[in-house]
This record gives sequence, structure tokens and C-alpha cells, in this order.
Amino acid sequence: MQTIFITGATDGIGLALARLYAARGARLLLVGRRPLSELDLSFFSASNYVQVDLSLSDAQARIADFIVAQGIDAIGVAIHNAGLGYVGEPAVQPAESIAALVSVNLQAPVLLTQILLPHLRRGQGKLVFVSSVVAAMATPDYAVYTATKAALDGFARNLRIELGDEVPILVIHAGATQTGMHRKAGADLERMKSTRFPTAEAVAEQMIKAIDGTRTEATIGLGNRLLFGAGRLLGLWLDRLQVRMGR
Repeated sequence: MQTIFITGATDGIGLALARLYAARGARLLLVGRRPLSELDLSFFSASNYVQVDLSLSDAQARIADFIVAQGIDAIGVAIHNAGLGYVGEPAVQPAESIAALVSVNLQAPVLLTQILLPHLRRGQGKLVFVSSVVAAMATPDYAVYTATKAALDGFARNLRIELGDEVPILVIHAGATQTGMHRKAGADLERMKSTRFPTAEAVAEQMIKAIDGTRTEATIGLGNRLLFGAGRLLGLWLDRLQVRMGR
């Protein structure tokens, strides 16, 4: 039985991933901010779920204790999925919001990786970072979020070189998806035409296909692949174009 570790597992893509892996018969280790009492108790339990706020300083220690308490020695796949967003100018973004984004989107995956690596080595497992297509682009009003995802890409890239074949690393660049994240971030859902976004279930299915494969990077969706590639190849030109359009 393969053990799957997922952060941000109580809704959106994280929950979709958890349900798909459960259907495969995997053992789950799930992390989220919501109390267990508010969740579907036919799926979540004290043996597969731990309530942790990843923005807090004791988050990693609590997760480490949870893994030990469940008697887990080896992990097959660890997915850093949890993330926060914010829409608006950085100049008016509250300091505590900036700190939370950096903690959840970047610091938590880095620190959790330290805890997870021994388990992944024993399980010959794979480490997965859920990044975003915006990591390769300039995104006005999403500056802090974009910065955390670009930094996460940099961490994964360096870690991949350091670990070599010891622990395979996959970075998944997801695009806009029908989850609650955009609403919580303060986005204008009508202006974004969010109903056109793919569902969390559809994105999760594509992510699992990438995890099952051998690639080191995967971008979900043809349009996102084009955007991500353009951002990497034409970054400076696109930045200048956006400045002109803004003016």
C-alpha cells in the first residue's frame, strides 16, 4: 500500500488528489487548516488527517509528530499543494498577509521537505511541488504570490541537482482552476470568467498522470503550457508589453 502525503487537502485540488489516490487504495496522510469536525468524516479521520496552520512556527513539528504517531516509515509520494493568494497592490497588502503567503507558499514546503526526505528515501518516493504558470510571468496585482511561486521553482531546481536520482522531484505548474482560492484572494470572479476554468477534479487527474510519469516538470493545460513557455522565452519583452498596456 503506497502512502501519499498531501498538504492543503481539505478542498480544491488537494481534496481531489486525495480522493483519487484513495480510490487507488493508497494510505493517506492529509494536512489542512480546517478542524476535523467540519470535514467529511466518512473520508477524513484522526488516522489520516492532521489540522495544522502552515503559517505558524510549530507547523512542521506537529506534522512530524503526526507521521510518527501513525507509524509511517516510508512515503511514496509527497505533494506540497497548500497555497495562499492575494489580489491587489503590494503597497496596500497587510504585512501579516505578506508573511502568511511567504510562510505557506514557500517556507512551509522548504521546511517540510527536511522532514519528508528520510521517509521518501525509504519509500523510493517522489517529491512534488505544486507551483503555478505565473512563476515564469509578470503578474501585476499578484506580485507576492508570483514571487513565492518563482522562489519555489528555484528551490526545487537546486534540490533536484543536489539529490540527483536519490529522490525524484516534480514541479507542476498549474493554471487557474475552479477552487475557492480566487475568492479568498479577493479576485473578481466575474471579470476572470472563473466558470470557464477547469475543475479541480480534472486538474488533479492530469497531475496524477504527471506524477506517475518520469518528467521533472509538467504544466497542466495547453493554454498554460503556451503561456509558461512564452514567459520563459520572452520574459523581458512581455514585461515591456504589459507596461505599455498599463499606460
